[in-house]
This record gives sequence, structure tokens and C-alpha cells, in this order.
Amino acid sequence: MAFSVNTNVTSLQAQNNLRASSEFQSKTINRVTSGLRIVNSGDDAAGLAIANGFRSDQAVLGQGIRNANDGLSTLQTIDGGMNNISLLLDRARTLATQSASGTFAGGTNGRANLNSEFQSVITEISRQAQAVGMNTGGQFAKALSVFIGGGEDASGQINNNAAIANGSISVDLSRSAVDSKALGLSTFQTAAPTVAPNLGTITAGTTAGAVDLNFFGAGFDGGITVTANNVGSATSLNDVVADINTAIATAATAAGTGAAAFKAAGIVATTDGKSIQFQSANAAFSVSGGTNGPAAAQNILGTAAAAVQIGAQGDKQLKLDYGTSLGAGQSQVMTISMVDSTGALVSTSVTMGGAGITTKANQVAAINTALKAANNDLSKLVAVDQDAAANGSIVIMGGTDFKVYIGAASTAGQGLTQTGTATQAVFNDSAANGAGGAVDILNQTDAQQAVNALANAVSTLGSAQAAVGKGENNFNYAMNLAQSQTTNLAAAESRIRDADLASEAANLTKAQIMIQAGTAALAQANSAPQAILSLLKS
Repeated sequence: MAFSVNTNVTSLQAQNNLRASSEFQSKTINRVTSGLRIVNSGDDAAGLAIANGFRSDQAVLGQGIRNANDGLSTLQTIDGGMNNISLLLDRARTLATQSASGTFAGGTNGRANLNSEFQSVITEISRQAQAVGMNTGGQFAKALSVFIGGGEDASGQINNNAAIANGSISVDLSRSAVDSKALGLSTFQTAAPTVAPNLGTITAGTTAGAVDLNFFGAGFDGGITVTANNVGSATSLNDVVADINTAIATAATAAGTGAAAFKAAGIVATTDGKSIQFQSANAAFSVSGGTNGPAAAQNILGTAAAAVQIGAQGDKQLKLDYGTSLGAGQSQVMTISMVDSTGALVSTSVTMGGAGITTKANQVAAINTALKAANNDLSKLVAVDQDAAANGSIVIMGGTDFKVYIGAASTAGQGLTQTGTATQAVFNDSAANGAGGAVDILNQTDAQQAVNALANAVSTLGSAQAAVGKGENNFNYAMNLAQSQTTNLAAAESRIRDADLASEAANLTKAQIMIQAGTAALAQANSAPQAILSLLKS
């Protein structure tokens, strides 16, 4: 074995081993004091990346659980409001049932007092529905989506729209509004006649005692003719109304989709002893006179001409002017759009002009065909000929807001224009057409109709409560899954990131012994060259 003074190889080896032991001890102390296996990214770069992903997913799920709790609280508030509305409906049904009795002893004044409370109950229903955001078009009366997290697409990816959708809970309350309008307790109602009808002018204007009334609405835009056969023998306006309602019921039983839609509209004639009006709790509509008894129809509707359309108030409508017919080769495009009950923008377009779609009547038919073909909330709108004149007005109406874009015709001034401006190529917003009416119990007939309407309202409210209850359950299910995912993600992260303290305690003892032994060995290695001095002694 060679002896060297310049290079103490043993000492260098001892120093290197002591340095490694010192680093091992330092890393072990960091793990013991932090509780983490990965203190620095260099400890396990790949493991750290995976653990950070798990930790980020936990943060998302934690906020998602809070989102679900907020949604659950909102639904519970809505549920409480609906329970109150249920109690109000009970009271309204009690009042209506009392007034619907033919043996009610209170008389007109008594029914007026009942109706006063009845109307206050109906008003309170709408107020409470609005307070919890469940009025028609209200804050929560729509399709809601709450993001919770933890979703994946079909291939296991988490960073795309499919994963976002899979990590969201949807609650569709778009058809769960519970104000008086949504419950069928407020009505679409024709305007009060400009000329109050009287029995003499009505009965004198009939042909063989019969009078026709033509109704138009969504689904029955081709017109439903109602023939009241006994108007000529009526002795009061109540008799006229009863005859018309009998005729309406008969027309509603006819075959075909138009008659079915007419029946669903639930149109009834009413009278306050001074005028005759028509109302529906379900749909916008219009009414005009027909072939039989045109003078009687004119007197019933109070219009200047029997053919004039009387539109139902309380709906949304837009009036358009029709100038001259489109000429050969000319065209005009109309686009009708709205935000539907799910919050989506839907639209349909009609190209007018060319063969068959040049006159106003043909254009009305084309618009209605396009609305029905849309197969969405647009199909609840209807276009009607306002005045049956070659050049006059077209009215589009429905129960919700909509927009109409009128494209410019090939020649200015022809086709449809915005009412009052002769303007084309602009957007036109629908506007409220009057305040509408309300279900009442002022007489026995109205009270009986109110009883039926309230029975339907209870059913409608039950459906809305079921939708809210289903949403509450879905939120609870989603939170249970999110809590489970959070627990499993935390466990997975822990297995990667956290230190095994039992093992690290043993490692710390090992490191301390190795440091002590290495220090002693280094001292021996440093003193080894001194043995060479004995070779130099003489």
C-alpha cells in the first residue's frame, strides 16, 4: 500500500460520506418538522405535480359545496314562499266556494265584500311570488345551473365544456312561476267596448237568432268560428253571455288541433251588466264578427265594424302597418325572436314576396306557419289581421316579450313597416297591451269559474313545488358526492405529499448515528498521515 502526504484519500472519502449523512439528516429533520415528504420540488417533482392537481381539485370542490349550499338555501326560501302561497290558495278557494253557492245569502253587497278579500289574496300571492323570485320572468323562475366541480367528460378529461356540464347541477324552474298570472288567476281580457252594447241592438242584429264570433290565437290562427244560436231570444246580457259560452264549449269539442288549442285557451265571455268582454287565463287571443249576425257581432264587440279584431289585453303585442302589396320579384324578410323559458335566444324568419305571400292575408298566414314550425316558445305567439282591410295593420301578440326585425322591402314604402313611422329594417319590441283582468267572484257564474281556476292553480303550484323539491334533493345528492370526492382526493394527496413520521423518526436516529460515526472516522482519517513521520525518524 502506498503512503501519500499530499492527498489524504481516506479523509476525502470520509468527508463525502459525512456530507451525505448531513444532507440526509437535514432532509429528515425537514420532513419531521413539516410533516411533509415533499418539502421542496426537488424532493419528488413528478409527485408534487400530481399532488398539486389533487389539492387544486379539492379547492374547486370546496367552493362547489358552498355553491350547492347557497343554492339549497335559495330553494328552501322558495319552498317556504310556496308553502305560504298554498295557504293563500286555500283561503281563495274557500271564498270562491262560498260565493259559488246559489243559496249565498249575502246578496250583491256580500259577494262584493267576498271579492274584495279574494282580490287581496290574489294580490298577495303575486307579491309573495315576486319576493322569492318566482313571479313570471322572475329572478329564479328559469333554468338554473350551479357549478360544483368534480366532473369529467366521457374520456376522463376535466378541462372542457363537457366536464364543466358534468360537474354542474341543473334545476329547471322555468315553468314553476307561482304568481297569479302563472297560476291562471290573472287573465288576458278584451278591451271594454267603445260602444256599450244593449240587448235591443244585439237581438235586432241577428240572423235567424244566430251570431258568429271568430276567435284567433296561437294554435288556432286559422280561426275558430263560434255560433251562438239563441241570441235572438235573449232577455238579458247574461242570456247572451250564457249562449256564447255554450257555443264556445261546443266549438272546443270539435275535431282537430285548432279546436284543441282553442279549448286549452279557456276563453269565456263575461258581463258586468253593461258590457260583454272575453277573457282567458291561458293565452292571448283576438275576436271579431263572422258571417251570421254581423250587426249583432258589431254591437257585442262594440266596434265600428264587425270585422275589426279586438285583441286581448294583458299580453305583449306589436302592431305593424301594411302599406301596398309587394310587387313581382320583390321580397321582405321578417325575423321574430325572443328569450325562451330556458334563457336561450330563439328566432324564426319569414320571407314575404313571390307567389302566394304578397297580400296581407297571405303574409299573416305565412307568419303563423313559421311560428308554429319553430316548435319552441315562439309557437305561443300569433299574428292576426287587425282590420281585415287590404292595407291596414297586422298585430303579433303573445304572453312574453319578443322582438320583430322588419327587413327593407325591395321598394321603399311597400310591405310591412313599423306603426306610425313608416320605418323598415329596424328592431321593434313588443309592449304591454293593457293591464288585463283577474279572476273574480262577484257573481255565482264567475265564482264557479274561479273555483275551477283555483283547482288548476293548486295543481300548478304542486308541480312547481315538486320541481323545487327535486332541486333540493339534487343539491343534497351532489354535495354528498362532492364531500366523498374531497375526502378521496385528500387521501390521495396525503399518500403522495405527507411524510411517514414513523419511518422518518427511524431515519432521524440513523442520521444522528451516521453523523457521529462519520465525524469520529473523519478525525481518524485526518490523523492517519502522521504515521508517515515514523518512517522519517533516524
